[in-house]
Amino acid sequence: MKKVIYLMMAGLVTVLFSSCDNDECENLRGECPEEQLAKDVQIIEEYLEENNLTAQRDLSYDLFYIIKEEGNGAKPENGQQVEVNYVGKFLDGKVFDTSIESIAKEEEIYSESRTYQPFSFTLGKGQVIFGWDVGIKLLNEGTKATLILPSYMAYGPRGNSSIPPNTVLLFEVELLSVNN
Repeated sequence: MKKVIYLMMAGLVTVLFSSCDNDECENLRGECPEEQLAKDVQIIEEYLEENNLTAQRDLSYDLFYIIKEEGNGAKPENGQQVEVNYVGKFLDGKVFDTSIESIAKEEEIYSESRTYQPFSFTLGKGQVIFGWDVGIKLLNEGTKATLILPSYMAYGPRGNSSIPPNTVLLFEVELLSVNN
């Protein structure tokens, strides 16, 4: 009888401690953002290696970026209005959104009900995905760059209509203007 009680207690302790390990990373929604970020970073690093690309990395957020053409204007700050042309892609190269009509037509995602023009927003106000609020601040006006965003900086564990949950995204961006 003592052995049975001892085994039951040992099993209970094991279950309690193993469930604690899982709970440590969970937020209120039951997600483990640190685990997902580690997966995303690995996916991004593999993508860069497979495509022979070298990116800079903002270590504060694990945002990766490649400057394709350096602009000579000022860097925008939170609260400033910016205007950006962009192409949003999955890492397999499939385009899911763009502000450029010719690319939308070429990629067969064109919609007649949409206006294709540079996208304007106020930086740092949460009007766009977090990765844009962070990434666009890294660029000088006139810069063309590629932003590679871990999923939490894009649409996270909930995804979006055409974007699955926990998807790393790539944006080809051009910072056209910075206004007060």
